[in-house]
This record gives sequence, C-alpha cells and structure tokens, in this order.
Amino acid sequence: MQFTEHDNTIKISVPVSLTAISAADIQQQLNAHGYQRCLLLQDQLTNLLVEYQQVQQKIKDNLVAENSKELSYRIAEKRDAELSFDISEDNMAATAIITGAWGGAPISANALVKSAQASGIVFGFSKEQIIKLVTYAAKSEPGSKVKLMIARGRLMVPGVNSRFEPLLASMESRRNRPIVKTDEKADLRDFGVIPSIKAGEALIRRHPPTAGVPGMLVSGEMTPATPGLPIEWQLGEGVEFSATDPDMLLAARDGLPRVIEAGATVDEVFTVKDVDLATGHILFKGSVVVTGNVTEGMKVVAGGNVFIKGMVEGLLIEAGGDITINGSVIGHQLAQVDHHAEYSTELKAAGDIQCNLAQYSRIDCGGNLYITKQLMHCAVAASIVYAGPEDNPNGKLVGGTFYLDMGIFCGNLGAPSSSAILIKLNRQLDPIVEKQDVLRASVAAERAEIDELRQQVEKLKKVEGNAQIEMQRYELVAKFEEHRELAMSLINDIKILEAQRQEKLAQLQIVVRQQLFSAVEIHFGKDQIKSRREYGASKVVLVDGAPSIEPL
Repeated sequence: MQFTEHDNTIKISVPVSLTAISAADIQQQLNAHGYQRCLLLQDQLTNLLVEYQQVQQKIKDNLVAENSKELSYRIAEKRDAELSFDISEDNMAATAIITGAWGGAPISANALVKSAQASGIVFGFSKEQIIKLVTYAAKSEPGSKVKLMIARGRLMVPGVNSRFEPLLASMESRRNRPIVKTDEKADLRDFGVIPSIKAGEALIRRHPPTAGVPGMLVSGEMTPATPGLPIEWQLGEGVEFSATDPDMLLAARDGLPRVIEAGATVDEVFTVKDVDLATGHILFKGSVVVTGNVTEGMKVVAGGNVFIKGMVEGLLIEAGGDITINGSVIGHQLAQVDHHAEYSTELKAAGDIQCNLAQYSRIDCGGNLYITKQLMHCAVAASIVYAGPEDNPNGKLVGGTFYLDMGIFCGNLGAPSSSAILIKLNRQLDPIVEKQDVLRASVAAERAEIDELRQQVEKLKKVEGNAQIEMQRYELVAKFEEHRELAMSLINDIKILEAQRQEKLAQLQIVVRQQLFSAVEIHFGKDQIKSRREYGASKVVLVDGAPSIEPL
C-alpha cells in the first residue's frame, strides 16, 4: 500500500494480489504513515474493499494476472478544526464550540477572537477561558465538540437613591455592646453616655443620588443604567438646614438626636431620677431619661427614645424610638387574665429594645431585641432577637413565645428542664398570606361570575338571532372578557406575593452557638419543627422547603 497527500486529501494505491486485506489493515497502515487523526472516508473504504475482492476473484479465475492491476481511492481527509458560537438570548454570554480537527489545523486563540468579532461578539472576552478552550480542543479527539463560555456581558448597576449619613456615632443604634473597662473586664450594665447634641451641631449629611453604571452586552451594545432618585428631606422637630449647604442638617436646639426616615429630629429631654408614686406616670413628647428605676405599676410613654439606667418593674415603657434599659426588666405572670395582658410589665418601641435581662414581660418592637444576658418566659414580637452581644451572641433564652420577622441568634435556646418555647417566624409572612387569601377569594368570586356569564352566552347562542339578541350577547362577551382579565390580574398578583413569601422564607434562621434543648417548637410559615432532644451548636433553617435542625 502506498499513500499520497494532495490538498488535504489522502489517496491510497493498492496492487491487487491473492492476499486478503481488511478495513483494519488499511487503518493500521494509515496510522503507521502518520494519518491516524485524519477522517477516514467510509464509503470510499467500502468501495475499495469491494472492488479489491472483485479483482481478486478475476485473478483466481486466471482472467487477470496478480499485481497487474492497482486500485486507487481517496481514503481519508485532513479537516481543520471547526468553530461556532452560541449567544444567549439576553446577549449577556457567548459560548464558543470547537469541533476537534481531523488531522488539520487547530483553532488558535487569535483566530477564535477574530472569528468571534466577525460574529458580533466584541465585549467581555475572557483571555483565560479562551486559552483554556483552545488548549483543550487541540488535545481532544477528532470530531469531538468542546465548548466553553468565552465572553460575558457587564450587568447594569442601578444608581443609588439619595443617601443620608448620620454624622454622630451616637445617632446609630448602640446595640447591646457594653463599655469595656479594661482588656478583661466589662460593665454589662453600662452602655455608655446617653447621646446628646448642642444647637448648631451637624446631624445628617445628604449624599446625592448616583447615576449607576451602564451595562454592556457581549455585542457591544450598552444598556443604560437606571439613575438613583433624589429623596427630599423629612424634617422632624428641633432641626434646621445649614445656611451654606442644603444637604446638611443641623440641630436647632439642645437635646437627644434621633434618626428618622430621610431626616432626623432632636427630641427635648425630660430627665427624672426614679419613676414612682412621687413622680406619677411620665408622658412626654420628646425623649425621657430615667437615671434610676421605674417602679411597679408605673408608666413611661415617650415620643422619642427612652433611656433607663436602672431596673424596670413598671407597667408600661413605650417609645416612638428606641428603648435602652441598662438594668433588668422584672415582670410577673398574672393569673386568670386574657391573653393580651398575661404579664405585669410591657415594653413597646417603634425601634429597637435593649436591656440586660428580662423575665415575665411582654416585649414588642418594630426593630430588633437585644438582650445582654438572659430572657426568661417573655412574649416577644420583634424583627430579630440577639441574646448576647451582636457579634458574639452567647446569651440564654428560656421559655416564652416569639413572633419574629427574621430569626434568633443566641448561645442557649431552651433549658435542661425542657421549658417549652414557641417561635413563629411569621411576622413578615402572615400579612402576605392574608393578602393572598383575600386575592384568592376575589379570584373565586370572579370565576363564579365568569361561569355565569359563559352560561348566559351559551344560552343566547341557541336563540334565533336578531339585532337585540346579538347586542345582548356582545355585551355579555365584553363583560366575560373584563372579568377574565381581572381574574388573570389577581392570579398574577398572587404569584408575585408567593415569590415574595418564598424569598422571605429563605432568609429565616435560628442560630444557637452553644446548646439547643428539647421542647423548642419553631414555625416557618405553615411548616414547623420541634426539638425532641438536646443538640450542640445548631442552626434551624429550611432545607429543600422543610425546616431542619443542622449542625452549626
């Protein structure tokens, strides 16, 4: 056998003898001559073998002399690697597909980029990915397909709305971080100096909205960014604009600064040593500072923040801002009363609530609850509960009920005595479910109306047509379409709410850094789980849609 190559075609010449040849023999000879990676032309091979056998038979019949006839066929081809591209529907990603060469030239990185540009891919190339692809494709089996993403668009980054920066550290929530006296000691009752401000001091700076960063498709087309929106000031009492800077807010009086939505307020301050029978209840539109204790049966109601240096045994502490109690909250469980007044002490705040220790109290806050040491047998409504410092929650939660937005972070949850704890992580979910129920009822009503209209239209179809009947049927069909569109809109609203519900469910978690005891029941929407034994450091999250206690 002899092989010759011309224009990437391999030709075989075989003199016909009585020696049999097979496809395997020809493939072996191709490999031996260095054509093992070339594309074998199967139809040509078949024709060669058939004709060889025919001539061989003529030799056996003495019609043709042996080796007097030579067969020549195109037996193989060299083919260069092939390249194609796949661009995603959103034009944000481009993938290159290389078909391995049949003995021909591989695709180079430079050739790939030029071909991509000719195909409309001009932005977001990854040099690393391109080199990886061409290297792997050069070593791949002939005819095999290798693909890899070679370019990625840039996502548009929307602009940020006007941002309001508090200029006093004390205006930020101090959380429950006690003042450290030395490297080793901390006074758990001392949360620092109560924040105050003098007239004329800067409160908040407003930063202008940002333009955002435009996106870029792999085709080079720019997607414009959505600019941030300018947000106007919302001024509370006791503040004024800077005379030289409209984006700076100043205190107009001495008092306690407090951040509000898109602005600030400076509360007037009412200071009292103890709240007891001698002072009576404290009802004040500004902020209240109690340097001592709030005794049993007393109320403190403030429009701003409430700071209490000592202990609370009072009936009610209510604040339009935050409540900070350096001491403990000592309530009592009341017998034979309705569900809403089962404790002698109640704390209510629009913002956060912070205290050292609390027992047998009702605690309701729009923000987070921060407990330094321990919370025992309380009814809590909050966004998140931190037992212990926020950066190292090592406090204890024993007994009680919790109605929360997001979750709990603590050291110990429950007690060795198996004190029952009920935790419902449903405060954000319940309003969504209620809206869905209302919408589903509306959908059911619309469907009933649609069925009724459909029946009426069907009846009119059976009546002999006249102008009045046709007009009536036309009006019914119009009403039918109107109710159908409304039903579809309501169903879409339900789906949007469900997506919101699922998103919030995925954020819920209970983190216990030391020990989770038995008799702790946790609700994630309609699903629930109850601890039946003691666990070490654990987290309770949704796994595949179901609550699960996982090791931390």
